[in-house]
Amino acid sequence: MGMRGTSLLQLLATSALLVALALSAGCGAKGRDLQPGLYRAVVELPGGEVPFGLDVVREKSGVALYLVNGKDRVRVPSAQAAQGKLTAQFPGAGNLLDARIAGDDLDGKVTLAGAGGGKSVLPFSATRGQGWRFVEEPRSDNADFAGRWAVAFTDDSGGKVPGLAELTQSFHAVAGLVRTAGWEQRTLAGDANDEELELSLFDGRQAVLYKGKLNERGQLVGECWSTASGHARYVATRNPDATL
Repeated sequence: MGMRGTSLLQLLATSALLVALALSAGCGAKGRDLQPGLYRAVVELPGGEVPFGLDVVREKSGVALYLVNGKDRVRVPSAQAAQGKLTAQFPGAGNLLDARIAGDDLDGKVTLAGAGGGKSVLPFSATRGQGWRFVEEPRSDNADFAGRWAVAFTDDSGGKVPGLAELTQSFHAVAGLVRTAGWEQRTLAGDANDEELELSLFDGRQAVLYKGKLNERGQLVGECWSTASGHARYVATRNPDATL
C-alpha cells in the first residue's frame, strides 16, 4: 500500500476515534442529567419492594416530581437535580430523597419520619420507561378482589385491631383504601396475580406494602408492612355491610 493509502487509513482511524470520543463525552454528560418521564420507583421494606410511580416533569421553575399511586398523583414540594444527584423534600418534616443519577436509572435512599419520632432509612431505586407495578406481564384470569372487606389485624405483640378495606379492580389492576380507627391508607394500588394480591403505597409520608392470598374459604390472608404502623398479619373477609 502506498503512502497515500496509508495516510487515508490514518485519517479514517483518527476520525473514528474523534467520533467515539465525542459520543462518549455526550453519553457521560447525559448520564448525569435527570431525564423526564415516568419511572418505576421502589423502596425496600422488610417484606419486599414497595413500588410506585415517579413522574419527572420539567417546568419553568425547574424539575418537578410527582408520586403516582394508581390514579392519585402527589406533587413533591421541592426537588433539585444537579451534578448527577437528585434531592427532594417530600410532604412532611424530615421526609427526604437523596439519589444518584445514572442515565435512566436512579439509586439512593429515602428517609421517612416514623412513629414515636424515629426515622426509617429505606433503599431507593428507579428506572425510567417502566409503567408496571408488581407484575410485569399480568395474567388475564385473576381472582376478583373488588368490594368491601372486614379486616382483622394482629400485630407482632399479639394485639388485635379491626379494619375495613374497600377495593376496586380493573382486570389485574387493583386499587383502594384500608383504614382502622387509628389510621387510614387511602391510595393503595397494585396487582392481582391469580389468587394472590399485592398492594403498595408511597406518598412521601409513608411506605406501605400488603401481600395476601385467598384461602379455601374465600378469605384474603396475608401480611402488611408500614413505616407508620409497623408489621402485622391480617385476615380479610368480604362483607358488603362491613363497618368499623
